[in-house]
Amino acid sequence: MVEGIGIDIVNISRMDSLSESVLKRLFHPEEVAYALTLGPKRKSEYLSGRFAAKEALGKALGTGMAGMRPSDIQTDATESGKPFMVLHGTAKTMVGNRTILLSISHDPPVASAVVLLQGGSDGAH
Repeated sequence: MVEGIGIDIVNISRMDSLSESVLKRLFHPEEVAYALTLGPKRKSEYLSGRFAAKEALGKALGTGMAGMRPSDIQTDATESGKPFMVLHGTAKTMVGNRTILLSISHDPPVASAVVLLQGGSDGAH
């Protein structure tokens, strides 16, 4: 059963000059480490897609980012490129046992993400 859907769009250029402290606040350490291996253009695309995914999750939950730290929402991808989320801290508690389906797209000047929440509600929302 679908329990929530969220979408977000981010202007890629917003990620061009984030300070290290902002990166650490908004992104999981593994996301930051990977982003720092990328060239400037790809880094901004990567970060904007990941930030859109975090915002889309908040919208799918119906809470926005209230009660969650963005850095507790980690995005990753399978070898074939399919994105998925790994949750930590309160984000994990808020999602509970629901399944997250995630799609991220980049089409400069924007990146977008869609999150669909499925499954058994645990009453956390």
